[in-house]
Amino acid sequence: MLISRSLMVAWLSASTLLLPLRQVPGFAEITDPGEGQSVTGIVTVFGTASHPAFESFELAFSFDPDPTDTWFPIGEALSTTVLDGRLAIWDTTGVTDGNYRLRLRVNVEGFAPFEDVIEGIRIRNYTPTEPPPPETLTARPTAVATLIAAPLKEEPAVPEPSDRFSIALRAGIFSGLALMLLTAAYVALAPKVRAYTGYLRIRRLHQRQDRARQRGRKRE
Repeated sequence: MLISRSLMVAWLSASTLLLPLRQVPGFAEITDPGEGQSVTGIVTVFGTASHPAFESFELAFSFDPDPTDTWFPIGEALSTTVLDGRLAIWDTTGVTDGNYRLRLRVNVEGFAPFEDVIEGIRIRNYTPTEPPPPETLTARPTAVATLIAAPLKEEPAVPEPSDRFSIALRAGIFSGLALMLLTAAYVALAPKVRAYTGYLRIRRLHQRQDRARQRGRKRE
């Protein structure tokens, strides 16, 4: 029983090591074409195939979806590493139009192979290429500035030169009329003022004389 269990554990460990490891950047990676990309004619496949224990790498394609998991090789396996460069030339002219998967497998010594699978590649050699779906534009809120009109400050009106002349002329006429009226009033009232002034002087003189007489009588 102990021997059978040990053999079972060893078999499970070995089978686990032999299972392919997918999506390992730096060891097995396809950078072009990408998922969902439409291709025609001769396609150059770019990517990376490298590992410290590298043995070889190979490319293959299959239908998408493919329940049978059947892969068709693209050329022969290569024993040279590739770092972010050309992996292979894929001639799609002999492939029926449709959707396919592209697989890169890097074989290493003592480990399970590393894989990278690109899905949804559309071969369109004889079928019109579908335009990419339009981008959905999302309306962004726009700030609307509200302008409040400030009350205008009324400035005093500046008269025109002609208006200034007419204003000065009117002021001169009014001043002349006022001066004439004052002169006429002075001419008319001057004799009366003089007569009244003379009357006041005579009256004061008589009052002084009366006072002097009264003083003389008191002394007697």
